[in-house]
Amino acid sequence: MKMKKKVISLIMLVALFAMQVMSVSAASKTTGMALTGSASPAYELREMNDSILAGIGNEDVAQLIRDINAGKKTLADLAKTAPDIAAQLEGKTLITPIMDLIPINGGIKSADGKQYIVQKISVSTLAKGMTDVQVLHYSIANQKWEIITPDSVDLNSKEIEVKFNDLSPVAVIANVDAAQAVNNTAGTSPKTGVETSNAWAGFGVTAIVLLGAAAIVVRKRNA
Repeated sequence: MKMKKKVISLIMLVALFAMQVMSVSAASKTTGMALTGSASPAYELREMNDSILAGIGNEDVAQLIRDINAGKKTLADLAKTAPDIAAQLEGKTLITPIMDLIPINGGIKSADGKQYIVQKISVSTLAKGMTDVQVLHYSIANQKWEIITPDSVDLNSKEIEVKFNDLSPVAVIANVDAAQAVNNTAGTSPKTGVETSNAWAGFGVTAIVLLGAAAIVVRKRNA
């Protein structure tokens, strides 16, 4: 009976460790995008939450963004709701989560005052083998999805420069050559937009060790 309790305790320890790993993993996710250029103090990139999504003014779009960021839906699902850009989305991969981009103190405008100039956005998932890099944008002002071509894309520095007519949810998309993109190991998973982590690998190893220890204990007891 005592031996059985020890085995149960070890199994409970594995389960507890799994919960801790999940918590740490969730807390340590990276966004995949960051403002790094000289204009960065004039803007803020925020991770989506219910408060931000409520401000979109369209619950269907808000839920779609939730599902895409959670890996439950893809660009193909988005294309069904946005026929105007469906052809442009074909073959594209979402390489960042959808985030909220907002101006601070009015942002930085173009000379004619019609566009926001964002310079530069660092995209950790940009890699060689990616082509036709573009920005997916949901215009709250116009209540529709659109695709914006950046002013510049630097795969080496992993940065893009882009201008917007209005600011709201944004993400980066691209055509991805899978054979080349495997060199990119940080940030979000190219196929789903769901952030990856090595935490589960560590958990798997630890779980095997602990369960192995339990098996040894049982064998010794039965020997």
